[in-house]
Amino acid sequence: MKIAVGSRPDWPASVKAAREAAAKLRDTGHEIVEVALDGSAVATAKGATVACVFGGDGTMLRAARALAPLGIALLGVNLGRLGFLTAVTNETFDAALADVVSGRYTTDERALLDAGLARGGRDAARALALNDVVVARGAMVRSIHLAVRVDGEPLIVYWADGLIVATATGSTAYGFSVGGPLILPGSRAITMVPIAPHLSFGNAVVFDPDQVLEIEVQDSPARLSLDGQEEHDLREGDRITVRRSETVAKLVRTAHAKPFVELLRQKILKEPGT
Repeated sequence: MKIAVGSRPDWPASVKAAREAAAKLRDTGHEIVEVALDGSAVATAKGATVACVFGGDGTMLRAARALAPLGIALLGVNLGRLGFLTAVTNETFDAALADVVSGRYTTDERALLDAGLARGGRDAARALALNDVVVARGAMVRSIHLAVRVDGEPLIVYWADGLIVATATGSTAYGFSVGGPLILPGSRAITMVPIAPHLSFGNAVVFDPDQVLEIEVQDSPARLSLDGQEEHDLREGDRITVRRSETVAKLVRTAHAKPFVELLRQKILKEPGT
């Protein structure tokens, strides 16, 4: 089996754990390719059945954007506390991988957002996001005007600190922290949540999976953020188009993975005594 082993180059613990796992897997006869999740040499992972990603939820976000277009399923190995996107820990990794090699696993498909930035009528940037696409104020501490269109029709002009467009996966992240709804991760819905709206409609809006949102920046400076990891400066008149991508992220689940609802209870709903 061809297995990719992914790590975050700027996190020594991630690099160390990935190298140790890669060496161990080579000794068992698997074809191993090591991938630094910084955008370089990711194409070498093409053809891998699964990518073992060592880090945390942030590392998994990087892996999803880089490896999902290659159709590779992701097995997240958390080096700290178990997160929403990482299925196993370092201690349970060997058992989980044995299940994967034996075919005893399933994959959860997660929707990705396809975000495009247009400036002056020309494409300036395009990227995927697993959690969210955020358009927010820049360095100046003031609100900005953001005009939203849905499927080409005007919806609202926000005066706010920013706007979050999130997947169901991202609903437990930034969107939730500013009052957005929790959506179970299998959903393909797209959620829009304003950040500190002033004299504007303050509730989140949930859109159908195939609807297309367009955000026009009417003030500057402003900033575009993808999963909180890739950022672009914005100017007045810039347009950001967000739609559900045809590409999906596939997350590996074995018997060693905690159910999402259990994680939700532990991390957000806070059961008594936890």
